[in-house]
Parts: sequence; C-alpha cells; structure tokens
Amino acid sequence: MTELLDLSTSDMASQIASRQLDPVDVVTGLLERIDQREPRVHAWAYVDRAVALADAKAMALEAQSGTLRGPLHGVPIGIKDVFHARGMPTLANSKTMDPSAIYEDSGVVAALRQAGAIILGKCETVEFAGMGIPPQTRNPWNTQHTGGGSSSGSGVAVGGRMVPAAIGTQTGGSNLRPAAYNGVAGLKPSYGAFARTGLLPVSWSLDHPGLIARSADDLDLLFRILGPTSAATPESPANWRFGILRDFFFETSAANTVAVVGVALDRLGGAGVQLADTPLPALFSAHAAIHHLMMSTEMAVYHAPRMDRHADTMSERHLTLAQAFSLVPAGYYLQALRARRILRDAMLPLFAEHHVLVMPTTPAPAPEGIESTGNASLLTPWSLLGFPAATIPCGLADNGLPLGLQIVGPPGRDDLVIQAAIAAERVLGRLDLPA
Repeated sequence: MTELLDLSTSDMASQIASRQLDPVDVVTGLLERIDQREPRVHAWAYVDRAVALADAKAMALEAQSGTLRGPLHGVPIGIKDVFHARGMPTLANSKTMDPSAIYEDSGVVAALRQAGAIILGKCETVEFAGMGIPPQTRNPWNTQHTGGGSSSGSGVAVGGRMVPAAIGTQTGGSNLRPAAYNGVAGLKPSYGAFARTGLLPVSWSLDHPGLIARSADDLDLLFRILGPTSAATPESPANWRFGILRDFFFETSAANTVAVVGVALDRLGGAGVQLADTPLPALFSAHAAIHHLMMSTEMAVYHAPRMDRHADTMSERHLTLAQAFSLVPAGYYLQALRARRILRDAMLPLFAEHHVLVMPTTPAPAPEGIESTGNASLLTPWSLLGFPAATIPCGLADNGLPLGLQIVGPPGRDDLVIQAAIAAERVLGRLDLPA
C-alpha cells in the first residue's frame, strides 16, 4: 500500500479507473499517513475525514460498475485554506474569520469535484496568503526548515506524500516556492486561466490559483480540468529551445544553486535541448518595485473593512502592514499599472527565439526556521506580468534539500510551459522523499 500511496496523481487516477486501486483504500491509507506525519510538519488546517471516506465509498462502488465521474475519479486533493469549500471552514490562518460560516464551493473546488476528485481537506497558509504571520508548517525533508509559503501546507502535504496534489495560490512566489522547497512540481498558470470565485484575495491584479503535484504529468492532467484549453502533445527534447536568464536570476542565487541548476541544464543540453543565454531588457530592474506597490495597495484596500471591524483580532504584523499600505497615493498605484504594461511589452520579445525561458526557482533551498517562508525574488516577475511558470525538481543542495528549475512561457501558452516541464522532467527525473 505504501507504494500505491506514493503514486502520482495521474497514475493514481489511472489505477482507480482500471479498478486496480480502490478509493477507500487510498483515502484510508492517506489518513493514516497524515496521522503519522502531521504532528511533525503541520500541513493541514482541516481534514474532512468522514466526508472523504463517504465520498470514497460511493466512488468505489461507481468505479466497480464502470461509472466514473471524471478524470480525477476517487483521487484525493488538498485545498489551500483561502478557497471556500462546502462543509469546511475557511480560516486563512486568521482569528478574524468565522469558523462557523457556511460557504459554497469556490470555482476551483467545484471543477475538481465535477472531475471526480475527493477534497481531503484544507492546507495551512500564511495569514490571508499575504504578508501576515506564517503557520507552523515544516519541511518534510528537514523539519528544522520552512516548507515555504504562503501555500505552505499545500507544498508540504504533497512533498510529504500525504496527498498526491494540492491547490495553492501565488501573488508573489507563494505557489512555486513551496513546490520547489518540498521537491515536487508546481504551476502558476497565466493570469486569469483558473477561476478565482470563492478565493479570498490578496491582490486582485496579481492573484493566481496554482497547482502543486508530484509530477509534471500531473500538472498537465490538472490543467486540462481547471484551465481554459487542453495542453499540447509532448515534444521530444530535441525540438525545444530554452532561453537561459542568467542576468539577475543566476547573479542573485547562491553559488550552490547556480552549480546544481547548471548541471541540470547541461543534462538537458546533452539530451538535445537547444540552450542559449538571453539578456533581460533594462526595464526589468523595476519589476520588484512595481509588484510591491501594486500588491500592497490592493491588499490594504481589500482589508480596510476588516481593519475597521476586527483590528483587535488581526495579527499585529498584518494590521501594521495593511495600515501602512493604505497611505499609498492613488497616483502611485496608477503609475505602477502603467509601468507593468510597459515592462510586459518589453519582455515579450524574449520569446521570439525561444519556446520558454529557464532559471532557478529560488535563489537557495528552504531556509532554516519557520519565521520566514523564504525568498520569492525569482518568482515575483512572472506573477507581476501574468506569464505562466512551472517548477520541477532539478537536484539537491549541499544540505540535502531540494532545488527547482523554473520554466516560464509567454502569456496564454501554458501548454508550452507544461510540456517543456514534462520533457525536462523526463531527462532530470523526480525526487524521492527520504524515509
């Protein structure tokens, strides 16, 4: 059973559909694994045991009769605790939320249920998925280190083999960073590709629901369910042209990260991928300031009513930041919107000679301690611009923690990014969590 529970989302769905695997056994086994591992890693805000088992029993009977609800029939999925899901509280790691409130399914959750997924529970998050207090979530590779954030629990639940896939969000680096830190695959799709109804916002101009899963093939399966289009047919490595972004991305990364990513790129080149360095436009240097101003201003606007009603129960950190960001003049915000458009137009020519761009996912592996969720500087440019980006594991740092290779494509070409990730993963392989 242990090997069956370690299956990817795609393989698990296939074996349930062919009746080689029973959804009841899967859910029971994963719940047992959660009981074993959760006390050490704190990935879950809420586990819906009774309903998950009831759903599994119903789907087992349906599968036995040859009836499948969809491509995820009987597959358990975790949901970041900023998405509404019927029958479950939405707490967002904040005391200001009402645990007794009743919600309908968010758009993403509704689509997953329609595809046959079993919603196993809610995964821990940084307070309101923004700049608030982080949860107690720890990295399963080394519990002295962070699991990343703000999709902390989603990354750890998948990386810790407690669920084959989970939904996260990214406004800066909150989806791909925990995926990379926990040694699994992740996708931040093009802006607007996934439904945002029923999602507590951080920044409506930058928020992206995202995917964290055990393999790049899983990203393909899940995108076909949640995205606006089907992904394309996989290409062989020899047909790919990857542009390497060394400016900023390699320059600001740790030497060990550069070395590990360099070895991965050499392996891809040896497999036939065409690699070439690609310079960034001069305007790129403004990306961090634009992103910070937009995100902080929109966050303050959204939380203004909460500050009026629940200031006494908001964390001091979140309240202080929201109050400070509310002082940003409207003219600054409007100039940031204009600057983003100019930067986006300047970045699009990078894809004229390359299918996708590649670089490290994070400058270093997960830092020690849980006070910080890590460095998101290599991820925020793509959240700002709305370009699709994926991460796959590319090796281990000197301290034994995972590192990721980031793959970025032009807006609306999620298919390219996903298929490039699949091609690269087939060369580089996946990581196995140490026992």
